[in-house]
Amino acid sequence: MCQQDDIEAKRARERARWHRRAAERQEKGLCLACGKAPPAPGRTRCEPCAGKRREADAQRQRRRTADRVARGLCPKCGKAPPAPNRALCPSCSEKRNLAARARDARLRAEGTPRRDPAKAREYERERDRRLYVERTAAGVCTKCGKAPARPDRTTCEPCAEKHRAHDRKRLARAKAEGLPYCGRDPEKRREAGRKHGRRRTKARRAAGLCIRCGNAPPVEGRSMCEPCREDRRVAKQARHRERRAAGLCVRCSVPTMGGRAHCDACAAERNRRRDKEAKRVSDRRRYEFRRALGACTRCGKPANGAAECQACRDAARARYESRKAAGQCVKCQAPTFEDATMCAPCSVARAERRNREAEYAARRRRYADRKARHRCVDCEAPSAGAARCETCARRHAEGSGAYRGIPVWDPTWTVVELATGQEHGPFGSEADVALCLAFERLSRDEVEILSDVSPMASLTGWS
Repeated sequence: MCQQDDIEAKRARERARWHRRAAERQEKGLCLACGKAPPAPGRTRCEPCAGKRREADAQRQRRRTADRVARGLCPKCGKAPPAPNRALCPSCSEKRNLAARARDARLRAEGTPRRDPAKAREYERERDRRLYVERTAAGVCTKCGKAPARPDRTTCEPCAEKHRAHDRKRLARAKAEGLPYCGRDPEKRREAGRKHGRRRTKARRAAGLCIRCGNAPPVEGRSMCEPCREDRRVAKQARHRERRAAGLCVRCSVPTMGGRAHCDACAAERNRRRDKEAKRVSDRRRYEFRRALGACTRCGKPANGAAECQACRDAARARYESRKAAGQCVKCQAPTFEDATMCAPCSVARAERRNREAEYAARRRRYADRKARHRCVDCEAPSAGAARCETCARRHAEGSGAYRGIPVWDPTWTVVELATGQEHGPFGSEADVALCLAFERLSRDEVEILSDVSPMASLTGWS
């Protein structure tokens, strides 16, 4: 009993000493714990001492909470067991709810937010990230955390359906308001769409299907089937025509100079990445596919069995004539000389690629096929058994040598000396003949001038 009295007396002395020291330090405006630095605003301790106490209090709180939870008691009061599916007992839950409502009412009356919005947002994000990682590692739905996730997905089917229904409602509302991407950030939605497209492309490529339609196998060496490639070509050609007509780069839609199809940046990138051999293989494959369909090999529209439709033939002829009249190469539009239809590089390339034997063989096959079908061998019009129709036969006859008669060649003149029989010439003009007579000091009576003039010259204006 005496020992217990000594302990109580000692505690009383310690409390008295603490209160006396705290009063002195508070009067001086110092920290109650260390007595060296002033306390933090609205506090009784300086920040270092408050930090130490906070850490000690937190550890003590965690130990006490773990002990009470292990014993099946409310972690707040430690007296009663918690309510079903709750962490606190009913009494503590009610007290906490009343305190929260009172605090919210007071802050609402003061016009102060209940919590710091930035801190609350950051806390919610951190908690969502932690739950996402934990639930993903456990293989459960990241939304509800209860049902197993779908294969290769992070959510279960009920949560996914709820999400889809919510998206449909938001999409309908955004469409009614005229907002793109459901009112969300366009760049983020585009990135999400790109990720979805890459995932779908990877799955279809692994399954050996066309990455565009997912139904048919792709062309050998390609990722899409031929019908999808044809659809994409048609759409690309339409976009190409629209942008060319508007004076824009056909690749990035930036305005171009001088009517060019590509801007400088796109032209440089295109030349750097271009694989000419692969392009030739692709062109041949497209040509064969369209020929098999009986479509135009240029635009893909019906051509009634011909290689090109009438519109493409007319356009090609008009382009040829306009470039030729402008003195440009009919292939690359470079300047030409002496009324040539092609520039030197294009002529050399065409001569190197040209296989005359194959051309002649193709012409013979076409001739025999059209004649067997009683078609004109030139224009494939009905010919009533003849090789050519009346129009083509007349044009062929007018172009032959028999129709034109004797050719007209340039006249020449030869000077012959009568005394010696020596010949001078031939000369291409009468002025050259006069110069010869003056140089040789011959008179007109000492020579004989022979002229080689075409018999048809009198009919064509030659004198």
